[in-house]
Amino acid sequence: MDEITIGKIKIGKNHPCFIVAEAGANHDGDFNKAKQLVDAALETNASAIKFQHYTAGKLASKEAKRYWFVHGDTKGYQFDPKNYKESQIETFNKIDGIPREKDAELIRYAEQKGIVIFSTPFDFESVDHLDSLGTPMFKIASGDLTYHDFLRHVASKGKPVILSTGAATMEEIHAAVDVIKFSGNHQIILLHCTLAYPTPLEHANLLMMKHLENEFPDCLIGLSDHTPGVEADVAAAMLGAVMIEKHFTHTPGHAAGSDKVGDSPDHDIGIGKKEFTELVRRIRENEAKKIGVAFGESYESVTSKIKAGKFPQVLGSSAIKEVDSEVELKARLQARRSVVADRAIKVGTTITKAMLTDGTFAVKRPGTGIAPYEIGKLIGKVVKTDIAPDTVLTLGHFV
Repeated sequence: MDEITIGKIKIGKNHPCFIVAEAGANHDGDFNKAKQLVDAALETNASAIKFQHYTAGKLASKEAKRYWFVHGDTKGYQFDPKNYKESQIETFNKIDGIPREKDAELIRYAEQKGIVIFSTPFDFESVDHLDSLGTPMFKIASGDLTYHDFLRHVASKGKPVILSTGAATMEEIHAAVDVIKFSGNHQIILLHCTLAYPTPLEHANLLMMKHLENEFPDCLIGLSDHTPGVEADVAAAMLGAVMIEKHFTHTPGHAAGSDKVGDSPDHDIGIGKKEFTELVRRIRENEAKKIGVAFGESYESVTSKIKAGKFPQVLGSSAIKEVDSEVELKARLQARRSVVADRAIKVGTTITKAMLTDGTFAVKRPGTGIAPYEIGKLIGKVVKTDIAPDTVLTLGHFV
């Protein structure tokens, strides 16, 4: 796959970097704020704006704890459930999205303004909803990389699939890509990502992008970035990233007290209009000067330029795509999903194949239990104690 076409825009090595303003849930459930975010992204000259679609109760169980920065917490990326007790569902219930019936209007608004709009869905219903509205592509979050049934459903729509690879091993990424391809979809963009909110600049690990490119020569490679500022993004574009995704808010940074921006945690890691404009300007300026591997410059030459710049730490120290043990491991447990009891299950119940799809189970955060792709292992097992609804399941619940 040399390029992917979205309307009149082509994404690929021989085309301008596709720069996405990741608005996430920074609308805080307010439709007018969502429109304001579209306007703000347009003013930065971003290629696209992206939102997120989820239902809190389908995304996170009561056991999922937050793993991101909140105001006053300077080391949110060092998540530890012993210290941070706030549940994810408490946050997501506050920002469950703008009313679904307003989505078509928001899409029309963005299209009339001339900016690409799409979303990250987190459940099957959201995928179907977005597809019915004609979304041009789908983004899949890092935490859902091991949710193979979900990957199949997204891939089956035949739209380009953008997959973040934060906190994933190369084996896990290969498995996910195979699932998408075996579903008949070969329009894949893999985004290198460090699963840390925020990501310290020295953990951007941009050298890992080259490993992804070597392992997946038929996929396009980009970056999903959570670092402060724009340095990692500019460097990634120089290294050949065909897409840059950066958290964006029209009101950057949580303020204390009555000036609090909103409930979405993405305000804290998002950059505002001024910085995002600078990000786009610098990338386009480099493209105009033909600086970067996309213009025939050697990889060694580009990395040398980055090393000679003010922020050489964005390259990281490892050229192997791997889990960053310092900042990703704890977050990975809370961002990924497990098989969860979606209703009460009585002791002595034998799990049948039919039960895997009849509403007995769901797949929710955290990833501390049975992985979604391992749900088939439950067939034939017997429940050894009563299981309450919304319980994250482990093999210890069965005999």
